[in-house]
Amino acid sequence: MMERVKSLFRAPRLANRRRHPRYPVSASVEILHAGDVRRDAEITDVSAGGALLIPTQDIEPGQDIEIFHPSSTMRVTAQVIANDSVGTRVCFLSEGAGTIVAVWLRGLHARPVVDGQPGG
Repeated sequence: MMERVKSLFRAPRLANRRRHPRYPVSASVEILHAGDVRRDAEITDVSAGGALLIPTQDIEPGQDIEIFHPSSTMRVTAQVIANDSVGTRVCFLSEGAGTIVAVWLRGLHARPVVDGQPGG
C-alpha cells in the first residue's frame, strides 16, 4: 500500500491541455448578450482559442455572446464555456477571431502564462 502511495507522488504531472499560449491582459470590455443587454467586464487570460471574463457573468454555458472593446472597436463572438468563482470562461467561435485577439495582445507586449504564472 505504501509503495502505491509513493508511486503516485512520482507520477508525471498532467500536461497542460490548452492548445494555445495564454496572455495576461487587463482590458475593459462590454459583453453583449440577448439582443441589446450590455454588461461591463474585464477580459484577461486570453489565447487564440478563448479568454476569461471577470466578474462571473450571469449567462448560461452554451450561450453565444459578443465581446466589444470600446477603445479599439474590436468585436469578437464567443461562447460561454463555464462560470466559476474566478469568472466566465469563453471560447472564440472563429479561430481567426481568436488569432486576431492574440496578435492584438502581443502588440501590447503581453507575456505568455505558463502553468498559471506569467512567464517569459
